[in-house]
Amino acid sequence: MSAATSQFECDVAILGAGSAGVAAAIGASKAGARTILIERYGFAGGAATNSSVLAYCGLFANTIEARRVVGGAATEVLSSLETLGMDVSPRRIRSTGNWIIPLNPEALKVALDRAAAGSGIEILYRAALCGVATVDGAMRSIDICGDFGVARISARTFIDASGDGNLWHLAGDRTLTGPHKSQPASLPIRVGGIEAGWQESRSAFQAASAIYNAQAPLIRARGNGGVVLEIPGSSELWWMTLDLEADPTDAIGFGQKEIAARDAAWHLVSALKSTGPAFRNANVASTGPQIGVRESRRPATVRRILAEEIITGSIPEDTIALGGWPMEIHHAPGVQEYIPVGGDGVFGIPLDALRVAGIANLLVAGRLIGADSRAFGSIRVMGTAFATGQAAGVYAAHIASSAADIRFQDITRSLSAQGAILAA
Repeated sequence: MSAATSQFECDVAILGAGSAGVAAAIGASKAGARTILIERYGFAGGAATNSSVLAYCGLFANTIEARRVVGGAATEVLSSLETLGMDVSPRRIRSTGNWIIPLNPEALKVALDRAAAGSGIEILYRAALCGVATVDGAMRSIDICGDFGVARISARTFIDASGDGNLWHLAGDRTLTGPHKSQPASLPIRVGGIEAGWQESRSAFQAASAIYNAQAPLIRARGNGGVVLEIPGSSELWWMTLDLEADPTDAIGFGQKEIAARDAAWHLVSALKSTGPAFRNANVASTGPQIGVRESRRPATVRRILAEEIITGSIPEDTIALGGWPMEIHHAPGVQEYIPVGGDGVFGIPLDALRVAGIANLLVAGRLIGADSRAFGSIRVMGTAFATGQAAGVYAAHIASSAADIRFQDITRSLSAQGAILAA
């Protein structure tokens, strides 16, 4: 590869501007670190904006009343959405009891831009990771590529919030958490052209799935019709019913799965048109730039969260963030299981679950943190990613500013000052 054409220096460099990456950048910048956030798309939001996964899950515990377990950066983003006229009140899903916040993807892009700008973060959009330099077990710099050419970013601390472990992977460490079967992906659909009164015909989505499945498609729709929500500030509906096995690290196969999924969405919405007058003008408004991936690479971290800890609602002494989403395990396309959080409906996420084994100055956030295969079903959601991202950002800032031992109390004090919720 040719020499880098531009040079950037910072305290903390973060790859990925999804929930975890944005929160990490906000946390690091507010803790005093010069922070650069790198994103391969031209906007932030991660799965919410690039895969049309239009609901924040995990901001609230799965309790009868909506109990907030994630604050800080997530609260700032929600406040920014409110200023854009979006309703950010939580909604409870009757079938599962889970609390979610439906999202408008275009409003979310603007809200995230504003939240990042307000925290003084330098953002590099349309930038893909293409190289990593490590020396004596520590990362020194990364190369990013785009229409601008190649740029080199040097930092004291790095955070992988890419979801796919791209930064960790290129660092040369191939130590995984162990063999595992990745949970399947989904292709949510934004559906337009729906007429007023559609709520009276919710069974139409189940009927459309049945009509579609009768054609023996390669990608089947959920038999129960899936999840259907109104998109705030829009006349569109969000429909998630197509699940498929897809590995984003498969260079050729992943693209083929995306082609098949888009074709499936078209046929599925065509089936919906025949189910009643409210849906006769239904159309595929969008399927997002990519399908919604739940799981791919799983880096080895110093500590893993175990399913038993979530089942008992354990709060470790070194808790750096809280989680409240149940273990939502997708065993196969269309086959889900929910295992509730025990205790008071909240569990603690330890600091060591964010630390990568073998690379001293690399942290992970979001769905890359350490967890066993069942616990992963709880920690991977976007609400919890906000919490682990902000924790990683604050910790990274402390690493960058001090060569001495870092006191855990200093990290939690910084997080609390930023509005993070650390006590159950």
